[in-house]
Amino acid sequence: MELCRASFGLLRLRLISGIRDRVRNGEISERRLAHVTGVSQPHIHHVLKGTRVLSLEMADQIIERLQIDLMELLSGAEVENVRGDATCREQADACECGTVPLLEGWIGPAHPYPRLSGSGRYPFAASDVAALDAPVAARLAPDPLRGPIFGSRGVVLLEGSERIRRHPGEEGYFALDMGGSGTIGCVRCVAPGSYLWAHPGGEWQPLSRAGRDPLDAIQGRVSLLVRPL
Repeated sequence: MELCRASFGLLRLRLISGIRDRVRNGEISERRLAHVTGVSQPHIHHVLKGTRVLSLEMADQIIERLQIDLMELLSGAEVENVRGDATCREQADACECGTVPLLEGWIGPAHPYPRLSGSGRYPFAASDVAALDAPVAARLAPDPLRGPIFGSRGVVLLEGSERIRRHPGEEGYFALDMGGSGTIGCVRCVAPGSYLWAHPGGEWQPLSRAGRDPLDAIQGRVSLLVRPL
């Protein structure tokens, strides 16, 4: 049975997006959510920020404790298809998701930083895409130096606006073009046009070579991480 491209990964995105909306609207706090679901508050916080993955086991736990009907995660067309009343459409908007440009290549060692080429697209929950000015997606190649969050394969949703790249906050992670390969790391501005970077848990070091525009290195802030199933 096909659910209009509504894969488990996309349904998980919708679940996270819905929980994030509840927290933003004041319906529930992260602390209360952690207490009700049995998931630690730090983990809940990082999941909602998109820097940690919500496992299927935790997703099941949240759905059960919050009494979320799985049908709520389906679009109207998908519900009709489940009931056998309609043929599933394949357009992304029928899945209540938004597609963003997918960079060609991989972020990781031995891979040149991926570039925008062709018509590749990747689907995310529409509410996650709508909040970004210049969204773009990129695939992650395995890299143990990136730590447990970003060390394995996945897809990151990036905010690639010049404003974010030129004025990165110290909270969050950034996709970095190291001039031969790419990685994910933290960024710190130490002076106008001068930045330090570090792998998660690593030591800070100069980001760009002399004469290189920092914007050539800072490609975007990670907004969401998806582990394809």
